[in-house]
Amino acid sequence: MHKFLLPLVFTAGFSMIAAADEAETAKLMETGKMSFMTCAACHGMDAKGVQAGPSKMAPPLIDSKIALGDPSIMALVVLKGIQKEGTEYLGMMAPLGAALDDEKLAAVMTYVRGSFGNKAAPVSKEDAAKYREQWKDITAPVTRAKLAELATKK
Repeated sequence: MHKFLLPLVFTAGFSMIAAADEAETAKLMETGKMSFMTCAACHGMDAKGVQAGPSKMAPPLIDSKIALGDPSIMALVVLKGIQKEGTEYLGMMAPLGAALDDEKLAAVMTYVRGSFGNKAAPVSKEDAAKYREQWKDITAPVTRAKLAELATKK
């Protein structure tokens, strides 16, 4: 009898954990959708980048290496911003660290990573706090070259 009961108990426990994770992700997605309104000013509600004449305000977030790659690097971009370089994009990525607490940082990252056809893992509030601590000594927007360098180290 124990041979049959143990797998049943394990499966039920795993299902409860999965349901809790799904509920947390759903909450993050809803909060992230609201927080994304700030991002949409440049990235667009469809995450394709707002067209401004021949250029875009910001790059698309669909299939973005930054958005779908190492979440710590995405957190760096959201927290500290990206310096204005060249003419490919009209705007600079503004630093949003002061405007987003850890829950909203996790939420907007989770929303972008899980929306617009993107399929990347959600980001927890605890991970967001860890990323904020990781990048605390950076005090200015980063360069795209620095982001590329960090991406190759991971």
